[in-house]
This record gives sequence, C-alpha cells and structure tokens, in this order.
Amino acid sequence: MTGNQVLAHSALRTGALLRLSHTGLAQTLGLDQSTVPAMEQGLAELQGDTPSGQRALTLINIYQALTANVGGDEQACKQWVCSHNTGFVGTPALLMQSEGGLNTVLAYLQSMEAPQGR
Repeated sequence: MTGNQVLAHSALRTGALLRLSHTGLAQTLGLDQSTVPAMEQGLAELQGDTPSGQRALTLINIYQALTANVGGDEQACKQWVCSHNTGFVGTPALLMQSEGGLNTVLAYLQSMEAPQGR
C-alpha cells in the first residue's frame, strides 16, 4: 500500500468508527460525495499534502484524542460525536464538516486529555 492509500483507508476507518455517513465523511474531508465510495473500492486516494489529506489527518487526530479521553470506549466515542454539545452549540459531527470546526474539535479534545504518566 502506498502512503496515499493508507491515508484513505485510515480516513475511511476513522469515519466508520465515529459513525460518520459517507456524506458526512465527504463533507468533513472536503471531498465530492462520490469520492468516498471510490476510496472504499481503492479507486481514489488521499494525498497528505492536500487540503483533504490534511483534514483527514486532523480527523484521525480527533479520533485518537477522543479515544484517549474516553478510555478507549468506542461506543462512547460514537455517542460523543453524534450528541449535542452545549460548548459547540451543536454536534461535533456537524461542526467537523468545516476545516475550522475540525480544528476547534481537535483543540477542545486535546485540552481535555488527561496527563499521561505524570
């Protein structure tokens, strides 16, 4: 697998783990809706140095930070992403559909992470 294929696969897996629909994942990554099924079929890739690739990396970082905050509980991750958050005045899933929203969610989760080994 090339790095671009790995990034596409990781973005698809992260989207599924966070219970994002194909449409939601496409909007989050700034892609055309038809690109997500093409990525699943191995017909499209994500390049890390493109805006969509950078958004995919941010989404993966969000998942990692969220997982750390909920002790690895995948169900809690899905619930958090899809539930109304008063701090965001909406759901994180909807907020993440913009680049600024992705960065806001990541910053929020990183600020909530418990110190490791300290």
